[in-house]
Amino acid sequence: MPPKRLSEIRPRYPPIAKRTNRKATVVVSVLVDENGRVADSRLQGQKAGFGFDEAAVEAARRVTFSPATKNGVRVKMWYDLSINFTP
Repeated sequence: MPPKRLSEIRPRYPPIAKRTNRKATVVVSVLVDENGRVADSRLQGQKAGFGFDEAAVEAARRVTFSPATKNGVRVKMWYDLSINFTP
């Protein structure tokens, strides 16, 4: 079973994007370890710019999960998070 998100994704809206009324969706792949913590992260797709990418990665690293399991054993697994920014 894949990991399950336990906490909300709360990104910091980049000030430059807020001033220019920009919005974006950034996909971040996170490696969820056997304890439900994010061990690694990487951006997927094209960069959004305006500070969205950095804010998305920062927010993704703070999310907590229940770990993935395989045959009843906790395992590491990559999981994609879509992080939406709307003014």
